[in-house]
Amino acid sequence: MRSWMDQAADQFRQTSALIAQLDDQGFTPFFTAPTHDAEVRRDHTQAIIERLAAWSPHAIEFPLRVYSTGPVFEHGTWAESLDVEVLEERSGDSDRIIFDLLTHLIAERFGPPANQNLVFVAGHLGLLRGLFSARQWSKEAIESVERAIGQGQYNQVEEKIKSKSPELLPLFRPSPPETMIGHLNTLTRGVSASEVTPMLLSLPREVDHVPAVLWDLSLTGSFAYYSGLVFALYARGQGEALIKGGRFFLRYQDRNWQGTGFTIALPEWFRS
Repeated sequence: MRSWMDQAADQFRQTSALIAQLDDQGFTPFFTAPTHDAEVRRDHTQAIIERLAAWSPHAIEFPLRVYSTGPVFEHGTWAESLDVEVLEERSGDSDRIIFDLLTHLIAERFGPPANQNLVFVAGHLGLLRGLFSARQWSKEAIESVERAIGQGQYNQVEEKIKSKSPELLPLFRPSPPETMIGHLNTLTRGVSASEVTPMLLSLPREVDHVPAVLWDLSLTGSFAYYSGLVFALYARGQGEALIKGGRFFLRYQDRNWQGTGFTIALPEWFRS
């Protein structure tokens, strides 16, 4: 029991230090309940927006930088997490703010890239949907692929793509940004390469404290509200992501909510 208590105390101290860094970066704590209306909290983002919806639009100053701590219920158990969000009134600087923060947190935790064993993986739902739409895929077919990805049915995903647009298959395998750009240069019909290419090129600089950056369009995020860039940070040798996040758009109580955020899986973060 003493060993377990010592480990819990150490995690508490590390969590407190992580929260102190968020405070220093101008983020504000935003408390949400682990249960609400007989529903358990499965996601901090939704819980934050549900609370924000109680405020008048004029009472919220954007961009709003907040964080929420506590367990979420996933895979049949509670998991401790720390969620960070930047909400904005319209498309703005939330991506930059989040990546600046990620770079800071990764550097503080893991040191320079030469000492790291990290992999940053990125996908993009807008790009994925644009490529499918440009090839006359129906909305139902696109949703079917996204659903299969979300359920981890990757063999089914590969079969669906192979039967309709086999040329897209390389985009659904982890690739360095330069390789992904090469594929896109031959594939982008109906998708603005002038917008996509700078985004792909800028990402390695945005997360310049990570030695390996890969693109993989099979990464679509765990929740339906993701709308653009999605990402995950992994430590080699660990199965679960340390960080998962992305750009989101959610309509709730006749109001649009958008921004960029991520969740740190605290047990994995401290174990790495």
